[in-house]
Amino acid sequence: MGPRRESNGAVVLLVLALVCAALLPGTDALPLLDRDEPRFATATREMLEGQEWVVPTFNGAPRYDKPILVYWVMRSGYWLFGVGELGARLPSLLAAAALLLMVAFGARRWVGRGPAAAAAVVLGTTLQFVIHGRLALADMLMVTCVAAAQLALAALLLVPEPPRTRRAWLVLWSALGFGFLAKGPIALAVPALSLVLLRYVTLRVPLPWSRLRALPGFALTGAIVAAWGVPALLATHGDFLRVGIGRHVIERGLDGFDARPYSPLFYLEAAPLSLFPWIVLAPVVVRELRRRRDGWNAWLLAWFLAPYIIFTPYRTQLPHYVLPGFPAVALLVARGLEHERAPRPPRRAALVLGALACALCALVAWVWTRPAPAELGGGGAAIIRGAAAAVALLATSAACAAAWLSQRRVLAAGALVLFAGATEGLGRSLRACHATLAVARALVDVPNGARLVTVNFAEPSLVFYSHLRLEPTDSAGLAALTADADPTSAVGGPAALVTLAREARIEGALLGSGALTWRVPEGVEALHAHLFNAGWRASRVAGFNPGRSRWQELDVWLRR
Repeated sequence: MGPRRESNGAVVLLVLALVCAALLPGTDALPLLDRDEPRFATATREMLEGQEWVVPTFNGAPRYDKPILVYWVMRSGYWLFGVGELGARLPSLLAAAALLLMVAFGARRWVGRGPAAAAAVVLGTTLQFVIHGRLALADMLMVTCVAAAQLALAALLLVPEPPRTRRAWLVLWSALGFGFLAKGPIALAVPALSLVLLRYVTLRVPLPWSRLRALPGFALTGAIVAAWGVPALLATHGDFLRVGIGRHVIERGLDGFDARPYSPLFYLEAAPLSLFPWIVLAPVVVRELRRRRDGWNAWLLAWFLAPYIIFTPYRTQLPHYVLPGFPAVALLVARGLEHERAPRPPRRAALVLGALACALCALVAWVWTRPAPAELGGGGAAIIRGAAAAVALLATSAACAAAWLSQRRVLAAGALVLFAGATEGLGRSLRACHATLAVARALVDVPNGARLVTVNFAEPSLVFYSHLRLEPTDSAGLAALTADADPTSAVGGPAALVTLAREARIEGALLGSGALTWRVPEGVEALHAHLFNAGWRASRVAGFNPGRSRWQELDVWLRR
């Protein structure tokens, strides 16, 4: 797995090994993570059940958050693997594999065969890529489309006499169209800003714009978008544009979503973890950019900077928003390694990563030996195993990178196998103690599609796993339930109720800093007494809620 020249067949096998080891393990065991994964997965299931192809719905209501592409591809996952975690995550898995192959083969004309293959290794083992390469979200589809467009732009603009302009032109404008169908305007904004940066900041030379053939290109992109966009706008009377772009793009940019705090340094602070373990090679990238100021490095720098410039002032901030720039930084890392130290490995970076891997392994052992809080019952052991597996992910990732940089293929492969085991362990540990799955098991006898009212618990994953119509209530709804003599009249006759009894943060207890501190929602005792007197029976379940990072105890109420 070292940075050396590889045959085409060896590169394909390398990419398949990366996908199988870094992305597949644990994908079917890991429960859908709130809050977006179950929304995409449930919307696709509802479209499949209703034979709908244009307007996705979640919990029976139109879902305007994202365009249609991810739902279409997810349907194929359900067709192949059934309605479940693996089927829902198939779009991201396929897109991640395609992206690695694209980097390994599409960039070799400019960076060379060895560095292109090395870039696939770097990208395929970067933490943020490993996370979003397996999640049931639209991001990886969009990132793959953006990468295709960026490589096509390089082929059209940076080669003196490109031999295959027709193919590159078709890839460019098709990728822009499908990228928009994956996640909206960002798929157009990143290539556009990259071109501006290339022309006026990083390269600053005239470019052969005529090769882009922009008018027919925009027509092709527009046709791809319109094939779904026009029917969607007609079916929703324009709401897909007003809500999908107005609320979920513009408003999120002007005001933080879910009251998240804003920091202009957010993406800089997130980089050490998002780009882990390859962040240690940042000096290699800097030296490469200073030493070799050719058109390809200028383009990679523009490509990497574009999403950071777009999202730094954006008020809603999430670490994966800048993922479209990660293929560029992976290529810069690989190119810098090939030029700077070949054939000697970068020993200092390998030593740093090796030392970090050893320290993290010690932390894994310490976490594994921690006693689980007795109040968590059998779920405490699963939490301990999950925490140890999460740290083991970082340890094995660092070990794999250190071995690869040292050109020790057997050790790198072994670390990758351990990484796969850690991801599988994390998925199974979370499944064993997941709060939503515990609630869904208690609701197994409630007919599919029945109404389920919840109080202080509104995780979208409950809609996916219970197959029920979820109706959360706020404090006003809680007051109505407690004030009315017959609780069925206040909620319109639900089939079941789910109420949060109490919850606690578990980080401190797991680290040995004391017992759990429980929080009981206001008014819950009165609600429970009222429901019991009105003829409902409760069963209590408990589990970990990853969406809130809380251990929760919940009561599932059914009519006696």
